[in-house]
Amino acid sequence: MYPAHSSPLILGAMLTGSGAPDDERAWLDEQEPANASINPDWYSSVAQCLDRAGLSFLFIADAVFADPDGPPHYLSRFEPLSLLSFLAARTQRIGLVGTFSTSYNEPYNLARKLMSLDHLSQGRCAWNLVTSLGDRAARNFGLDSQHDHHTRYARAEEFLNVVRGLWHSYAPDALSRDRHSGRYVDKEKISALNHHGTFFHVAGPLNIEPSCQREPAIFQAGQSSHGQQLAARSADVVFGMQTDMNAALAYRASLATYQRQLGVERQPPVLLMKLMLHVTDDDVTPECAFADYAAQHCVLDELRERVGRAVQRSLTTAEADLTPITEADILHAHANEGTWLSEPLREARQRGATMGQALQQLFRLKALVFAGSVQHIATQMEQWQRSGAADGFIIQISSQRGAHQLAENLLPELRRRGLFAAISNQPSTLRQTLGLAEPALPS
Repeated sequence: MYPAHSSPLILGAMLTGSGAPDDERAWLDEQEPANASINPDWYSSVAQCLDRAGLSFLFIADAVFADPDGPPHYLSRFEPLSLLSFLAARTQRIGLVGTFSTSYNEPYNLARKLMSLDHLSQGRCAWNLVTSLGDRAARNFGLDSQHDHHTRYARAEEFLNVVRGLWHSYAPDALSRDRHSGRYVDKEKISALNHHGTFFHVAGPLNIEPSCQREPAIFQAGQSSHGQQLAARSADVVFGMQTDMNAALAYRASLATYQRQLGVERQPPVLLMKLMLHVTDDDVTPECAFADYAAQHCVLDELRERVGRAVQRSLTTAEADLTPITEADILHAHANEGTWLSEPLREARQRGATMGQALQQLFRLKALVFAGSVQHIATQMEQWQRSGAADGFIIQISSQRGAHQLAENLLPELRRRGLFAAISNQPSTLRQTLGLAEPALPS
């Protein structure tokens, strides 16, 4: 028997249909529909499989531009709110997390849409808050280029404060709906927001009441200083990109430091790591399993192309591998991909590394991959949780086979070890599933 764990792992699935970074060749699998990213039957099948298995949540990433050179999933995919509303009607318990940008939305509209989804799903909604990267997105919204990093995060913080304020327009008992007295509402318990800030002027109140979980959970994936400060102040869940336990522990410590420095008195955010799984038979060694994963997904070739697009020059020749990393490369990488790419390139440049040497390092840094048998993968998950490096994982899923492997093989093994919660037939909000405290009223 395995010892019981005081806090079970939190596990979500990021659905990437036809293939996103780290599984871009998924659409070539003849057992899957080539158009999985816009195939409602594919999403229903995967979501219902994971819902029955008791997974914590589904995660829908998004961007507001199309890159013809990008991964298949990014070329044609559903808008998150539409897809999550569709899945809310086809699932029972699983959480529904969607990505929405603070740079290209307005607070009132988004507050209303997310609260509507939270009601429709009976408290299973969460918002993954992003500021969006790249000039291509900006040009879709009447701008020549994206706002600078500081402005994007200042806008994001004000945006979130406005949304949360709107979500609390109604006191819990404001809408009495008392047929005996004929009074539907107590107007004294409705609050106009009357926000006048740097970026927004919003009167309020919102025209929908709070849901059964009061407000959707807030996810965030900030890696930069500005991003970590926003996460420290506001995030319920942080989506980490670290690929080793020491880096993850340092990231958690950094978030805690920001909370102390900012005087934030709230529950530390739940820390989840993005994870790629490659499940093999028991007799395959982890080293062979990882090599098989890399070859199957052409990881190094895909990485070379992605970094080349980000730095805006070709990296497909041996000569390019030998070229030094320039300051322009770092600036382009930061603008187009963010700190996950620009910081390793800056560190490599300081060491005098060539672009080819940086790519080899990025190959290991780019994605957290657990490859091998179910028992080996469960042990790795347990090590990360026991060390404090992660409270759980967001697993990228681009195939029905991958969903079934997770549901039918890995989750039962985790439950045998006391690492993952048993399936419950009782309804619960996503906040309850994630072990979050009741949301405090916005200040």
